[in-house]
Amino acid sequence: MRRKLLLGCAAVGVGLVAAMALPRYERFFGRKRLRFPYLSRPIPAATYAALAAKRGWSKAEIVVTDGLTLRGLVRPPGSKDKPWVLFYPGNDESQLERGQGFLARVGGDADLGLAIFAYRGYDASDGKSELAGIRADAPLILTRLCEMQGIKPAQVHLVGFSIGGYVAVQAARGAVQSGQRACTLTLLASVDDIVMYQPSRFEKLSVGDDYQTRPYLGEVPAPVLVLQGAADLTLDGAAQGRAIAQALGERAKYVEFAGVGHVPLLEEPGALRAMSEFFAAHAP
Repeated sequence: MRRKLLLGCAAVGVGLVAAMALPRYERFFGRKRLRFPYLSRPIPAATYAALAAKRGWSKAEIVVTDGLTLRGLVRPPGSKDKPWVLFYPGNDESQLERGQGFLARVGGDADLGLAIFAYRGYDASDGKSELAGIRADAPLILTRLCEMQGIKPAQVHLVGFSIGGYVAVQAARGAVQSGQRACTLTLLASVDDIVMYQPSRFEKLSVGDDYQTRPYLGEVPAPVLVLQGAADLTLDGAAQGRAIAQALGERAKYVEFAGVGHVPLLEEPGALRAMSEFFAAHAP
C-alpha cells in the first residue's frame, strides 16, 4: 500500500515538473516567434495634464474589476447621437500622446467622439502590464466609456494598432458576449502571434505572455477593416496582418500599403482615408 502511495506521489510530481517545463521547452525548441518587451512606463502628471489641456480634450478615468484606475483622454462630439472612435494603442512608451495625435488625424474636422485609455502599467494608468489584466480590461474600457458618455457600443468604432489589435478584438468579442456589438472594428498592423515579456536581467529565459489573435476571431462580427503596411519591419513583413484578414474571410476588407512601415501606418494618408470611408459606409 505504501509503495503504491509513493509511486502515485512520484507520478504526480513528474507530471507537475513536466507541466512546468513544457512552456520553457517550447520557448527554446518550439516554433520561432517574435518577442517584444513591454515598453510601459509612467509619465509625469504634468505631461498628462498638458495632453488633456489641448483644445476639446479632457482627462477621463475608469476603474476596472481589480480596483485599478486606467487614465485616458476624450474629445466628445457636438451631440450624443454622433459616432465615437475608441483607440486601443500599441506597445508604446507614450501611448496617450501618440494615440491622441492619431485620433486627431482620424477625426479631422468631422464631428466624432474620440477616446483613448492607456493600458494598465502604461503612461498614467495604475498597475503592471501583463496579458491577463490587459485582456480583461479591453471590453470594460468600451463599457465604461459608454457609461460615462451616455452612448451605446453600437455608436463606437473600435480601432486597434499593433498589440492594440489583439486588445480591440477582445473588446469586440466582449461586446458580443454581453448581448451588444460595436459599430465596426479596424485593425492596423495588428499582431497575430507574438510574445511579450517583462524587461529584466533574465528576460531571455522568460516564457512571456502569449498574444495570439486568430483563436478569438470566430466571435468577431463584421464589418472589419484590416490595414497593413507591406514594409512592416517590426512584424517581419505583412504576414501577420494577412493571416488575420484570411481568418476573418468575408467579414473583413483587407488593404495593404506598399512601402509603409509599422508606426508610419498611423500617419499614412491612404490608411486614414480608408478608415474615413469605412466609418462613413458603416455609420451607426
